[in-house]
Amino acid sequence: MKKFDTIVLGCSGLIGITLIGLLKNNKTLFVSRTKPKNISKNWKKIDLDKDIKSLPKNVKKIFFLSSPYYTINNFKKKNVYLKELKWLKKVINNIKAKKFIYLSSSSVYLRNHQIGKYKKKCEDFLRKSDIPVLQIWRPYNIVGIPQKKLSDHFHNILIKKSIIGKLKSYNFRGSQNDIRGYSSVEKFCKILIKKSNNNKNFTYNYGNHNGIKMKEVVLIFNNILKKKYNKSFSAKFNNSFSNKNIINKK
Repeated sequence: MKKFDTIVLGCSGLIGITLIGLLKNNKTLFVSRTKPKNISKNWKKIDLDKDIKSLPKNVKKIFFLSSPYYTINNFKKKNVYLKELKWLKKVINNIKAKKFIYLSSSSVYLRNHQIGKYKKKCEDFLRKSDIPVLQIWRPYNIVGIPQKKLSDHFHNILIKKSIIGKLKSYNFRGSQNDIRGYSSVEKFCKILIKKSNNNKNFTYNYGNHNGIKMKEVVLIFNNILKKKYNKSFSAKFNNSFSNKNIINKK
């Protein structure tokens, strides 16, 4: 087997695909269940629910991005996000790494959030392990060029319903005054890589403290629709109570 010093687990999502474009050395192995379009070599098909013994046993660095998709259907299934903890345990038991970079979520701060609940369990498990250097990232609202399989975050549902589904209107959960602080996936990944070269343990909240309301996102989206397709889209919201998911300025 070719020798690799870095493994990226879960490279088919938005962050993983961006890392493929930034980690261009031949000593990085990219792993996922489905093959990303922008990769020609150093990719291995692995289903973390199955045998992973074909992966390298010793590496310098692991980027763990694998997680069940953020979709409404997954939210309806009981304990589907528990899979991530099982995957982590399997990886830790089979691969020795000097550094482990784990992608957690800002949802750990939300009460009774299905993803946040299991992300906390994953973080706790990793802290109790014997990894020499552990870096945990909690990103807020990362966005970039849409991928083949879209999550059910608000901005992606806009694309699914108006462009893919060709609907003229849709009723969204939440409030038009909900606030989100969006961050560029490319900028995030560049900082992720840079920090991974440090021999320091940390848990890091990453995000943009400048927020935008959902009704403003819809306005921007409609301006683009009008220019590109001469169409408009009506977004309706089911909740009058607003919430904020944005990083603290401190």
